[in-house]
Amino acid sequence: MPDKSFSPAATHDYSCEHAAQATCRCRCRGAGHQFDLVQRAATCSNSTDMAALASSLDQVFGEFRSNFRDARPRARGSRKALAQAEAKVLSLDVRRGATWLETVLVDEGLHAAFLMVANSSLAATDDERERQGRLVDSITRDAIPVVGSLVEFSNIAESHVWCSIVAEYLASTSGATPSGPMPPTFFGRICYPRKSIPTAPSSLPKMRQAGLAHLASQIGSTRSLSTDRSAQIVQLVGAATCPDLWRHPAAVRYCLEPFVSHSSWPPARSTKLAVPPAFSELGRRWSRKGKLVEKTLLAAEGPRSPLRRVGRIDLFSSDAVNVFGRSDIVLSSTEFGNL
Repeated sequence: MPDKSFSPAATHDYSCEHAAQATCRCRCRGAGHQFDLVQRAATCSNSTDMAALASSLDQVFGEFRSNFRDARPRARGSRKALAQAEAKVLSLDVRRGATWLETVLVDEGLHAAFLMVANSSLAATDDERERQGRLVDSITRDAIPVVGSLVEFSNIAESHVWCSIVAEYLASTSGATPSGPMPPTFFGRICYPRKSIPTAPSSLPKMRQAGLAHLASQIGSTRSLSTDRSAQIVQLVGAATCPDLWRHPAAVRYCLEPFVSHSSWPPARSTKLAVPPAFSELGRRWSRKGKLVEKTLLAAEGPRSPLRRVGRIDLFSSDAVNVFGRSDIVLSSTEFGNL
């Protein structure tokens, strides 16, 4: 149950609601992160709203790129931008080039997801937009008393609590959860794709059940919204409240990828890069890294490791890649760079 002994304002820096960086450490543990943009997308009612939202999104994420070697648009504020001359020759398969490509993918994907929800809102009735706005409130600001912290924290992994819970909820409702028992921090692994040993929010095990119950209760009370419309709002909340999707594979898999695999993706005048073939390549890359992560964890945790009890639970195993993207589409490094 939500902790009523403190107010959301006591645990939330409202600048977090307009966050443009991927480094937010607000005590809301992510529940209020980018609330302003999510609420505006869910309640967008006319062309003026849409133009203002599109301008705000460009300020946060930069404009959409023509290809992965186009470094002219401004990158998201916390990203290390490439010079145009460097972008033309840098390998996109390893190190700095791989980081650039992967962060462009997830940032453009989230940017376009906002537009997709906003386009749906434009086509909705006034009553539907009002209900969508209430749903956003209920699973963002109203979730702060459930997962928020009264004390400051320095570990940015703690800011991934809410998006981890949303990712688990979406996985369970889609029937895509891995088989067998899972560690309580499974959906909160923060590691990809450069760290060998993942970390996770230390508070997630004690926040998880209350957070899942809150989501189920609030989403269940909005049955009058269509399943597709409700699901997209929850997915956008999960992706947008994640401080850095690039480091959180579960949030990408369960919150962002469903937009990319939707039949109406991408929205008009949006991304040319965050498309199914590119996401398939991202899944393959992270799957290869995931095998190294699992091997490291098994060695570190010994014979009693939870991984030994449940078997492979890599989010981007070969089976997961078939769901995550189109495993039959393979892009060479040259083709990827020309997208």
